[in-house]
Amino acid sequence: MTSMLPLPQFKLLQPTTVAEALKMLAENTGAKLISGGTDLLPSMKHGLYDPKVLISTKRIEGLREISANGVELSIGAGVTHTNLRKSKDVATYAASLVEACKAIATPTLQSMGTIGGNILLDTRCVFYNQTRFWRESINGCLKCSGEVCHVVQKKKSCFAAHSADTVPILMVMGAKVVIASPGGERTVGIESLYGTDGRDSGRLESNELLLRVLIPKLDHTFGFRKLRVRGAIDYPLIVTAVSISPEGGRVVVSGVGPSPIEIEGVAESILSGDFSKAGDIARSQVKPLGTHNVSPNWRRHMVEVEVRKCLEEVSL
Repeated sequence: MTSMLPLPQFKLLQPTTVAEALKMLAENTGAKLISGGTDLLPSMKHGLYDPKVLISTKRIEGLREISANGVELSIGAGVTHTNLRKSKDVATYAASLVEACKAIATPTLQSMGTIGGNILLDTRCVFYNQTRFWRESINGCLKCSGEVCHVVQKKKSCFAAHSADTVPILMVMGAKVVIASPGGERTVGIESLYGTDGRDSGRLESNELLLRVLIPKLDHTFGFRKLRVRGAIDYPLIVTAVSISPEGGRVVVSGVGPSPIEIEGVAESILSGDFSKAGDIARSQVKPLGTHNVSPNWRRHMVEVEVRKCLEEVSL
C-alpha cells in the first residue's frame, strides 16, 4: 500500500511569484515543481523519483484564477479539478472538460489535484506503477532504473501509457498552454507536450513552468468518455474525446500508448453521421499494448465501441 511506504526527505520551497519560482528552479538542479502532489508524492514513495527539493506553486498569484472574455477561456495551471467543476465560466465554455474532471480518481483527489498537474501527468504501465521492491524483482524498467521496456521488450522506447483524463478533451477543443521560462513566455498547442516515447510525457524543459490553459470559444459540440475497470480511482483503459462541427469533427483517444492519438480521416464519417465507420477507423489506427492488466485485443475492440458511443451521445 502506498500509504505504508515512507516519503523520502526533501526541502520544500514556496515562492509567491513566477519569477521567484523560475529562479529557484535554476538554483536547484533536479528540483521538481509540486502543486496538489497527488501524482508526485506517491511516485516518490514508490522510489520513481527522489528530488531533494520540491518547489510548491500554491502561493503563486494568478495560477488559481479562471477568466473568460467572450472569445477565450483562461484556466490557471493551479486550479483544482473541484474548483474547475464549480466554475460557471468553465460550464459555459467547456462543459465536457467538467465531465473529464469528474472522472478523475475520487472527489478527495479532485479537491487536491490541479489541471496543470493532470496535463503534465506521468505516463504509467503495469510494470512502472509499482513499488521499488517490486520493480527490483524484474531488474527495473526502461523508464526507471532498467534497460528493458517490459511492455515491448525488443524495442528501445518506453511504451508507458498516457493516462491524463483532461488532455484528450482539451485537444479536440483546440486548447493551448502558456509556459514561462527565464526567457519569457511561450504559447503552444497542448498536443506539442507529448511524444511517442513514454519518457517524453509532459515535455517541459527543466527551467519551465506551466502557467495556464487557453480554450477558444468554438461553435462545436464536444463529448467525453472514460473506460476503466472500476467506477473510481482507476487509471483509464481508454479515454475518448470527440467534437462535431459543420466541417466534420475530431476524435482523440488516449490511455492506449505514450501519447494521445488523434484519429485521422474521420471527419467525413462524422459529418455523414456514420459513427460506426468512424469507430472502425479509430480501431484500425489504435493498437493498445500490454500496459494494463486487461487484454490488449479487448481494449482494441473497445476503441471502436467507445468512439461510436461517444459520437452517438454528442449527436443526441
